Amino acid sequence: MLKERLAVANKLANEVHAAEAAIDNAIAKLGVLVTSLPDAQAGARLSAVVGDRAFAHLRSAVAGLFEGRSQVVALHNELASLKDRVGLRNMVVGSGDLGKVVPTRATLVESDADTPRRPATRAA
Repeated sequence: MLKERLAVANKLANEVHAAEAAIDNAIAKLGVLVTSLPDAQAGARLSAVVGDRAFAHLRSAVAGLFEGRSQVVALHNELASLKDRVGLRNMVVGSGDLGKVVPTRATLVESDADTPRRPATRAA
């Protein structure tokens, strides 16, 4: 049963990571439009009034994607919590966030955030 749960968890993890990447890609593509739309308006010598509804739609699209991104991240966190509760706590599932952060030839080192900091001293 553990083997089947791990297989299902891996499938879901890969799908969640793909969805996260797709949303991030869509946000980046809309970011291009955010800069292109005003340039196009200026290039066509149109007043700010012309095309205002297009800007409003673009704003809504960007806001919607960011809301969708937040919801997918919440889904990701909930699924991670479920993974722990169904007996997969110590199992690595999917490629994980590590695959996005650490280059293939890199070595993990202890982060500065993990080391205790000494209180700052004031110079006299």
